[in-house]
Amino acid sequence: MRYTNYFSSLVKEQGPPHLNPDQFKRMMNIVFLEGMIAGMEKIKVTEKSQTYQYDILIFKQNQVLTQLTGNLHPNRLIREMYQISNG
Repeated sequence: MRYTNYFSSLVKEQGPPHLNPDQFKRMMNIVFLEGMIAGMEKIKVTEKSQTYQYDILIFKQNQVLTQLTGNLHPNRLIREMYQISNG
């Protein structure tokens, strides 16, 4: 939960980010996807009989996460989001 933890600490230190609606939505989608992936990872550990199905789902969600983040470091990502928001 690389991005979620970074965003969480940022909000604790500085308050809610001032992003335009599209970038705020992007941030929330990133947080959601990371939570969903973490949940599937936990289920995969307990459901040993169908791990391949979870591997496929996790892989697909990681692809979406990569599209949203560009695999940027969380600090660079939030700077990009601020830059897009402020034109």
